[in-house]
Amino acid sequence: MPTVTLRLPRGTISLSAQMTSMRSWLDAHRLTPSRFHYDLQPQTVTIEAEFSDEREAEAFKRHFAGPNGGLVRSKRPQRRETMEQVCWWRLTAEELRAEAEAFASKPARETMTLVAQSYDRLAEDLERRLGNPRYRNGLYID
Repeated sequence: MPTVTLRLPRGTISLSAQMTSMRSWLDAHRLTPSRFHYDLQPQTVTIEAEFSDEREAEAFKRHFAGPNGGLVRSKRPQRRETMEQVCWWRLTAEELRAEAEAFASKPARETMTLVAQSYDRLAEDLERRLGNPRYRNGLYID
């Protein structure tokens, strides 16, 4: 699966603003990464978006990473999608909403709420796929 890897210097851009921008762009283009992961490191934030389609990955890369961005094929084995992942995403969404309530800044609260809604959408989408009898082991069966 093609994976786009972004490395952003920490502190120069708000992670929640970047995530919201990505979610809005993905929604506007009706794209859904099969995997989305970020890793907070001392100097950088690494964001990986894995797509099932090469064209989707290329469009995402062009928009967010520019011409020098990374587009690689994932070498890690795919994880099985389970209800455990659905529960984790729902829990993360709730934690984000709880944190958002503590922010004094209205734009910050709104951004965190949008990020929480993104986790809700991920959970709903996976839950819908897991409930489809034609979806087995991460694949649609005819």
